[in-house]
Amino acid sequence: MLLLFSLSGEHPRLPEAEVKAVLEGEGLEYSVFFRDEEERILVLDVKSGDHVFVNRLSLTRKAGIVASLSSDLEQVSDEVFEVIRGSGSFAVRCSEKDIREDLGQLLAGRGLVVDLDNPEREVYCINVGGRLFSCINLALDRDFRDRIPKRRPFFHPTSLHPKTARLLVNLARVKGGDAVLDPFCGTGGILIEAGLMGLQVRGFDVDGMMVAGCQRNLGFYGLEGEVDERNALELDNMEVDAIVSDLPYGRSSYLTDRNLDSFYRRFMNKSSELVRKEGYIVCVLPMDLDVDIKNLALLDRFEIYIHKSLTRRVYVFRRV
Repeated sequence: MLLLFSLSGEHPRLPEAEVKAVLEGEGLEYSVFFRDEEERILVLDVKSGDHVFVNRLSLTRKAGIVASLSSDLEQVSDEVFEVIRGSGSFAVRCSEKDIREDLGQLLAGRGLVVDLDNPEREVYCINVGGRLFSCINLALDRDFRDRIPKRRPFFHPTSLHPKTARLLVNLARVKGGDAVLDPFCGTGGILIEAGLMGLQVRGFDVDGMMVAGCQRNLGFYGLEGEVDERNALELDNMEVDAIVSDLPYGRSSYLTDRNLDSFYRRFMNKSSELVRKEGYIVCVLPMDLDVDIKNLALLDRFEIYIHKSLTRRVYVFRRV
């Protein structure tokens, strides 16, 4: 199955890295069929007919099943019709007017009903790299606006945007039912996104007010999880599939000695004891961290520009 992803321009590498991480987490084999970095188009040959995973993606604008690779609209019409022939209505979306109108007329001529406002199936065509990709659009139902921090019952200005929180969870290569731990859970942004993707969630924080607020926020979205007031550096007797966290910095109960480097190293050592073998640790830091921990392999590192005085680093480790 060929799947086309129209990636966001929010970061040069993270959107594609997220797609691949989700596929790897779901255990789906894939190969790159086509890539255009300028147009931010990625086409993967996925060895499965299951495409439910696309709803997990946070940095993908559109996703679709490639129905035709032909540039001949008659052939495109034949191949697209075979996929959507049982649909009640359709619409063709394409930035090129001629393709949009001509393909729409060809499909309508086969008895399909055009509905530009609320179609049952949406045909998405894009001409890129000298090739025409005609796809059946896969609706991305993510509702990030409904989960921005200010719309939760408990708010704190340090809360992650749900899009960023979901990205971090996805980079951990988890699948439904896996256990995810955020040892610095704060208001629960990471746990909310993990829970909505069918993951078991556990969260800890040294601030009792944050713990209570996190519990309220999880309940607001119909989610359950183990959330307690505990020190992340003192956790033991547990094993999880992944650890995902935005680590504290600046004014924090953990950082009275202001020795960030030492604190982060202690946390990474502790994390290597808590995550299962072949599990992943994804953490966000405000600084570079040169770690050499026996059981952890650094897979990737990304920089996210926040403002002129703050660039965050996202680290992805695997427990070996």
